Amino acid sequence: MYRTDEIIIEMGTDGEEAPPINGEVCDTLFYQGNGSSQTQALKYTGDKKILATTGEIMWCTGRNDLKPLNVIYRLHIGTEIADVNLRPFDSYTSYFNPIKLAGAAITWTSNWRNGFHFLPPMQGEYIDSVKFHSPVISEISIGQSSDMESHRRKYLTWLQKPDKTKGLILYGVSRGTAATFCAFAAEKYPEVRLMILEGAIDTVNDVLSHRVYNTLELEYLSPVVNRAIKSGLSFFGKYREDGPSPMRSVDEFPENVPVVFITSRADDVVPDKNTRRIAEALARKQKNDVYLLTLERSSHPNYMFDDKEDRDRYEAFIHAIYKKYGLQHDANLAEKGRDFVAAATLYIKQAEQSPLPKAS
Repeated sequence: MYRTDEIIIEMGTDGEEAPPINGEVCDTLFYQGNGSSQTQALKYTGDKKILATTGEIMWCTGRNDLKPLNVIYRLHIGTEIADVNLRPFDSYTSYFNPIKLAGAAITWTSNWRNGFHFLPPMQGEYIDSVKFHSPVISEISIGQSSDMESHRRKYLTWLQKPDKTKGLILYGVSRGTAATFCAFAAEKYPEVRLMILEGAIDTVNDVLSHRVYNTLELEYLSPVVNRAIKSGLSFFGKYREDGPSPMRSVDEFPENVPVVFITSRADDVVPDKNTRRIAEALARKQKNDVYLLTLERSSHPNYMFDDKEDRDRYEAFIHAIYKKYGLQHDANLAEKGRDFVAAATLYIKQAEQSPLPKAS
């Protein structure tokens, strides 16, 4: 069954009946990482076929013999974000623009490697396409002004949906974790039931410093390169060193919304120590239930495609979280993930006793 409202197109390929609904059905507002478009959400929607903002139909078959995670039931894309250009070659001269050429080549290759598939719209012509894109450098802010505004626009389009659910789940990956955390801290959307943050950033400066040092392995040169990169981001884009960050937004973060952090010991882009730092900062506030799941062998942003054990643990953990908070879930997966939730618990606001031991 096709739908035209930019959410999920239920197109079961196996002919089986849909599983029974367990818990409250919620839309999920997804925000992608740097260099990605709305297609990144396909890693989390199982075998569902999704209607892109362009009218194209898209789905994912997986990578490395591993299927995408089935953790988003009702995806809300809303609108593409500000720093993604889905029509990079809109003139003859654009074919000679090295940034557009490189961006299109990289994103086309990434979509292909991740097992993303696309069909044209069923009706009418289309110009924009999610098959590849180029960056809009002037709009890059890495979780700050332009990203927060894009997040707000997505939320506003959700509010206008005639069939929107009563509750909303926020899901962010990498750069999207900063955009999601900071936007929610500022806007305080009242319908949010749960937030899930994968490869979560504490501050761009800390993450960037680590990445530069790991790349150069020269202690005396790394600070110079780090400053140069941040200066470039500020000069050409909208990133500001004194701008919003998750760490700066902890005090303003809305109370009573459970927050799930997911990281991996093998993540060398946003190291697990950075994700742990922001998770523990929120837990210390003691106003939200906070969880931190640490995977073992998965790289950034391939937590679902690098290692089967990590992938299965991630998926079961999320369904157990959904069950805990009365949200739609797969009962079998939720049972498998119950112990993972207990081990990942940093703080439970409702508990009268001291916070549980921190996850390892």
